[in-house]
Amino acid sequence: MWPFRRGASDGFMSCFLLSLGAIAMAYPSSIVASTLAKPSFLEYMGVGDERGIYSSKKRLVGTITALFQAGAIPGLLCACEISDRFGRKKALLFISIISIIGTVGVTAAQNMAMLLIFRFLSGAGSFAYLGLVPLYIAELATPRRRGLFGGLVGTFIGFGYCGASFVGLAFYFIQNKEMQWRGPFAVGILWPVVTLATYPFIPESPRYLLMKNRPDEALDVVSRLHADSNDDEHSFMLAEYSQMKQQADFERTLDHSWSQLIMKPSYRKRLILIAGIKFFGQSTAVLVLNNYGPIFYAALGFKTRDQLILAGGRDIVAFVGNAIGALLMDNFGRRRLLLTGYVGCLITLCVFAAMVAEEQKQDNMGLVGVGMAALFTFLLFYAAGIDAATWVYTAEIFPSHMRSKALAVSVSIAASTSLAYLQVTPLAVADIGWKYFLVFICVTVVGCVWAYFNIFETKNIPLEEISEKFGAADEVVVHLSETMADPGSRKHSINPEAQLEKGEGAPTEHIESSAKTALARENR
Repeated sequence: MWPFRRGASDGFMSCFLLSLGAIAMAYPSSIVASTLAKPSFLEYMGVGDERGIYSSKKRLVGTITALFQAGAIPGLLCACEISDRFGRKKALLFISIISIIGTVGVTAAQNMAMLLIFRFLSGAGSFAYLGLVPLYIAELATPRRRGLFGGLVGTFIGFGYCGASFVGLAFYFIQNKEMQWRGPFAVGILWPVVTLATYPFIPESPRYLLMKNRPDEALDVVSRLHADSNDDEHSFMLAEYSQMKQQADFERTLDHSWSQLIMKPSYRKRLILIAGIKFFGQSTAVLVLNNYGPIFYAALGFKTRDQLILAGGRDIVAFVGNAIGALLMDNFGRRRLLLTGYVGCLITLCVFAAMVAEEQKQDNMGLVGVGMAALFTFLLFYAAGIDAATWVYTAEIFPSHMRSKALAVSVSIAASTSLAYLQVTPLAVADIGWKYFLVFICVTVVGCVWAYFNIFETKNIPLEEISEKFGAADEVVVHLSETMADPGSRKHSINPEAQLEKGEGAPTEHIESSAKTALARENR
């Protein structure tokens, strides 16, 4: 029995439960920042003491973070294959189990070698969530709510970062030195366990079911999630299902191999677009500031406790910013959010770098205050503008039969970019200090220009019609965009039977009968 009310509330709840998986990625990614600020961890692993990380161990400390990113590629590839072969739900089950194993291993690590091995495994499971969850939500949501529902991914990434900061701070005050850092790692087990607990209540993607030629099951899911209480005839839901089905019938005839991402011009154009979005998003320095925040706070004169408090405050801003972005996205638009985010990050990063540079020349609390204000504003721009919109946008622009592969590549690019930056950060900061930020400033300038000329709007466009934006209009079987954008015209402008005349979908009477049967079953 479905535990929630039918229709929009069911759709929101399904996407909400799915988006909790973002915490299972963000928390283990961010918890290392507070861990590296704790002398108890540094001493146990032999890489530092109360004065900080040993100079000779900075490269090894960079590897702790970098291996988490490196685990992304095998994790994403496995999740992608499972998602396409056995379903989105089975992939969710797989990555939750891998995440639990990785987190347990990190928590129980007896030496650096064991820690590094399980950080790699934890990264494989964690990043796989980012390859699956945005895709899954995009395939469940209606076009008019896809921005809000998909924006929950960024919101819970912010929540995961925020939770990691405060958990790290809380355990800092525990007297048991090992528990100071093992405890926060152990809390990370909670999030994939929560995802497993919600697993029975999340439906399979109707688009996956249609790609596997299981139309009755797909219709059952659509009728649960997309039915409108203001539309007694369910005409809009039926037309939407008809569009999905006819598009899936067509896409089953297409080549869905990995090589098509490069060989087919319209796919290649999309791949370049998501690669650019991911690369320039990571090149704003956001993960460097998240993972190595204590290093930069120390450069501004803050001690360990204050560093942890600042990290918590910073992540509250990230969480709130993502929530704002999610609420704005369906009205303000993906393009405007992303452009605002890039420009805002560029300006505030310049101010932060300048304040770090000046503070090293003179001990001035005014400069420190301006620097921290710039950092917090940077995170607000990144969270609301880039983080919230990126996960929605990259999940929207590929067709169903290539979507999981595209998301795997997209997240792999983000992880690889982060890997390059994070591995060299401790050494770069030690050698050139604040000048390291000039790299990110220069790249972000290029990113702002690139984004202005390449990112277009996707709000209110059904997933089945986005191919038209990339010069592949012949691959769009049915158009419903105008009706999607104007809900008031639904009952008069949608004719499921007329939509079906273009393809070989099931007769309208069969769809209506099946839908009413499914809806009646849910109401019982």
